[in-house]
Amino acid sequence: MDAGNRDEYFLDFGAVAFHRAVRAAGVPGERVHFELFDAGHGGIEYRYPLALAWLARRLT
Repeated sequence: MDAGNRDEYFLDFGAVAFHRAVRAAGVPGERVHFELFDAGHGGIEYRYPLALAWLARRLT
């Protein structure tokens, strides 16, 4: 899960809270990728290949 640290809809706050809850529930760090990146909500298509590559490695 990731979010831009300048998200206009404040989804970064939700992402941080969700990540903390997942970790507090005992999910190992290597099972959940979390990143806040320098951007807003839009124009982040360049992030899709990174997310898909992470997911594909775990599905194989």
